[in-house]
Amino acid sequence: MASRLRAGRLGMAGPSLHMARRRLAGLVAVGLAVAGGAALITVAAVLAETGLTSHLGPERLEAAEILVASTQRHAVPEDIDLPLSERESIDADLIDTVTEVPGVEAAAADITFPARLDEPSTDGPIEGHGWDTAALTGAVVDGRAPAGPDELVVDTATAEAAGLAVGDTAEVTTPTGTATFHIVGLTDAPGIHTDAATARALAGLDEHAADLIAVRAEPGADVEAVAENLREALPGLEVTTGDARGDVERLADATATADLVAMAIAMAGTIVLLVGFITAGALAVNVANQRRDLALLRAVGATPRQVRRLIATQASAAAAVALIPGIAAGQHLAGQFTGFLTDSGMLPAGLPLARTPISVLIVAFLVLLTVQLAARGAAMRVSRLPATAAVAEARVEPKSPGRVRTAIGLVLLLLATVQSLLPLAIPGETAFVSAATATITAVIGFALAGPVLIGALTRRAARRLDDRTPAPIWLAVKNSRAFARRTAGAVAVLALAVGLTITQVFAQTTYTEVTAAEIEDGAIADATATGPVSAADLAELEGRPGVDAAVGVAGTTVMRVIDDAGSAESYAALAFTPGVATVADLGAAEGDLDDLHGETVALSADAARLWGVGPGDRVDLILADGTEVSPEIAATYERGFGFGSVVLAADLLTGPRFYDAALVAGDPAAVTDWAASVPGIAVETGAAVPQAPSGMTPDQWISLMATLAMTGYVLLGTANSLVAATSRRRGEFASLRAVGATARQVRAMVRREALITAAIAVGAGLAFSVLPMAVLGLGFLGEPWPQGPLWVIPATSGVAVLLAWAATAIPARQALRIPPPRLLASVD
Repeated sequence: MASRLRAGRLGMAGPSLHMARRRLAGLVAVGLAVAGGAALITVAAVLAETGLTSHLGPERLEAAEILVASTQRHAVPEDIDLPLSERESIDADLIDTVTEVPGVEAAAADITFPARLDEPSTDGPIEGHGWDTAALTGAVVDGRAPAGPDELVVDTATAEAAGLAVGDTAEVTTPTGTATFHIVGLTDAPGIHTDAATARALAGLDEHAADLIAVRAEPGADVEAVAENLREALPGLEVTTGDARGDVERLADATATADLVAMAIAMAGTIVLLVGFITAGALAVNVANQRRDLALLRAVGATPRQVRRLIATQASAAAAVALIPGIAAGQHLAGQFTGFLTDSGMLPAGLPLARTPISVLIVAFLVLLTVQLAARGAAMRVSRLPATAAVAEARVEPKSPGRVRTAIGLVLLLLATVQSLLPLAIPGETAFVSAATATITAVIGFALAGPVLIGALTRRAARRLDDRTPAPIWLAVKNSRAFARRTAGAVAVLALAVGLTITQVFAQTTYTEVTAAEIEDGAIADATATGPVSAADLAELEGRPGVDAAVGVAGTTVMRVIDDAGSAESYAALAFTPGVATVADLGAAEGDLDDLHGETVALSADAARLWGVGPGDRVDLILADGTEVSPEIAATYERGFGFGSVVLAADLLTGPRFYDAALVAGDPAAVTDWAASVPGIAVETGAAVPQAPSGMTPDQWISLMATLAMTGYVLLGTANSLVAATSRRRGEFASLRAVGATARQVRAMVRREALITAAIAVGAGLAFSVLPMAVLGLGFLGEPWPQGPLWVIPATSGVAVLLAWAATAIPARQALRIPPPRLLASVD
């Protein structure tokens, strides 16, 4: 044995596997923990790979084998690039460079502009395009192509719906105004089409700009080789082929897949931490089962490093087996989850799921690395103990937990308390983040300081025991006190499950209620006209009798530049035309919202405080099309949840555009009369923008689903560890039976221990979650209790109690079915 131990890394494989065969129950617990964790990590990995590699393919520009466009993203150092949600134009004169590249047959500048066909039977906006790309892609035209500024080609489906034919005239409204066009042709290419010069004018581009360049390769040419030549000739631009062209043609799809990557990475980080936490708990039980064997190994010359390697080898072997079903289950769950994302509108329909060996290898690496770290950490104490001390601790745990560990735990508990109370002093999203993270901080602190705290609690309970105390209760309290470390491990994980569930549910519902309350208080418009609204429409509407003001509003995104390296944060934003104070009460804090025009912005008071700026200062922003601006802050406002962190003056937005809606102060009937003559415009009484949430948003549902999945994993991991820990107590049960305890009394003792564990865990979990959620309700809504479905609290607590009871009572009953002599003989 000693010579084999001295053989090093390979020499530990034999003892590892030999000991593993004799301790399969503990390794089964490890395997189950790994399988569940691998499934969750696989979901995140598949989603991330899907976001990075999957594309829907082009539609209108299918016949153009290559598309050249701007990169459509802001590069962030050492992080994921942020996508631009609006088109960044490129130099149309680059067509000359493109056509000179070997293998290129033809190229055309593609220009897109929003339009509204003012025909009674049409509904909503339509895309307009320059005819050049339609000609390049072989669009069939019945009639002729547009050749002048007043000529139009319409796709056959739109023409049929509007009752138009070649030779008719049509009124077309764009953000630049309304004009009459002569229809000179019908085509199979979707949308309406003008000549290139007219399309540029309607899109607000100068004569040297385009949205992208469509390229047709020569027949028989290697498209990928031609694309590579274009990349060399056009550095800094995006050259795409195949299905990736769809992301260039349809920016919304590219933005959605980029968001998918960010969400998957955020999920993966949390999941890996949970897997480490649960796996470490299962490994701790496995190590405890082998303390005597490990002590004997130390006695015959094994070094601490070899002991840790032995445990890590066992854990890795169990993990390798468990990875197969875990990854398979994760692949299935990933398909179900992406289906939900598609149904909720978060992902475009038809996006293929990426199931490649890459995600499998990443999952295997992350899981095995996590298992290795957890195994070595679990074996650290026993590997360092002298052989005699290790044998002494084989059945009884150490009496005094580490002082440093306990001190760190108490500090974290104090920090969590401070975090929970921050919403009373600091408003805004910072308070939500602080309250939500307080639960995790508290659970970690409790896991570290738990043995001392539980020891003190059970010691106090033990003092109340007397001769009248039933034997099962007496034994349960004494056992919980003597094995405070074992009890604390189970309590910490159960408390994590309870606290995590309650925190995530009520954080989401509280956020929704706060947002809805701020929108209800701040949206004061008398009517809302939704649809493609132009600047001319606003002017006409405002001139109507009975209308006091009409303010256009458009949704967009902005990025705030954080440092000189280019790091940035993205924010959803609303842009208003002048007069926002007449249709929305944002709760002005400083400055004057009447000054929100020209190159100005308004910030929520929380964002301004966080950024260290105020009215009169300038802030560096990047607009949705990549334009860098430094607007002046006109005002700050209090209702940042309802109206967002940033509100822009519409003058800042580049290029002509339709507004999403017009918010109107005045008589709603006057707005309805006006809209009756404008196709595609709907009118609602009151303010419909921003829309007050009636429930949780898709983002919040996704977050909740991910949280519930992780909570389920934590609960299963807890049950797994409790079953393994209870099965390990056969020697204890045998000793009790040997001194006269009946099987019924032992089962009663175990049930009461389970209830003690569950009671402490539920109490801790509620303290770590209900307190910060109640403080959130008090700080934001003036109601000192969690905002949302209160039944979640007893339901979560009941599940935790039932799980703790079942995971200890069932294996104890099975062990006690063995006759006492056989049970005693089965103990190592």
